[in-house]
Amino acid sequence: MNQSLLSTATIVGCIATFCLNESESLSVSIPGDTSAAIINTAPAEIPIVDIPPEWRIRNWSLFGEGSCVHASLYMLFRWQGRHELAQWWRTNHHSGEIPSRLEQKLNAAGVTWAATTNGDIDFLEWACRTRRGCGVTVQGGAHMVCLVHLDDTWAGLLDNNDPSRIRWRTRQSFLSEWKNSGWQWAVTPIYEPPPRVPWI
Repeated sequence: MNQSLLSTATIVGCIATFCLNESESLSVSIPGDTSAAIINTAPAEIPIVDIPPEWRIRNWSLFGEGSCVHASLYMLFRWQGRHELAQWWRTNHHSGEIPSRLEQKLNAAGVTWAATTNGDIDFLEWACRTRRGCGVTVQGGAHMVCLVHLDDTWAGLLDNNDPSRIRWRTRQSFLSEWKNSGWQWAVTPIYEPPPRVPWI
């Protein structure tokens, strides 16, 4: 299922911290802010696409050129249960990409995928709502990271240059950056993510 193509996100900006307090409410705090917003409801998954550390990978370089698009896809393949495909992709693909060239490689490998290059925010919301996540271009289109969370307030980014943690930005800050990053490109495989973690 191939769709039209999409785009961007960024990594700079404030980092938010999410945690559950003893009453199982969701606490949201921003560094430098002494207040915390408490939401007395059952917590949503934070982040929605919670790729475990063992499925994360750092960007790799060949001939001096990074492979951020392929590293992002590797993590999304793993998250969506395509572990052998992820390893094959890691072995056989490297260096920078553009949408049209990646489309050819995905089709040649028989990958089911969707993407956009027209700044369609609905695509980002669909990718996160279905818990698949997506790769999004950032830094003026020079880099791709995984968008692992998007709600009415926050965007969570998993950067393959430092996959040890998720970087949090306000939704509007992220979308503004994404809209001004190259092709406004976003892409994701279309397979099945793990089931939700039950809330007890």
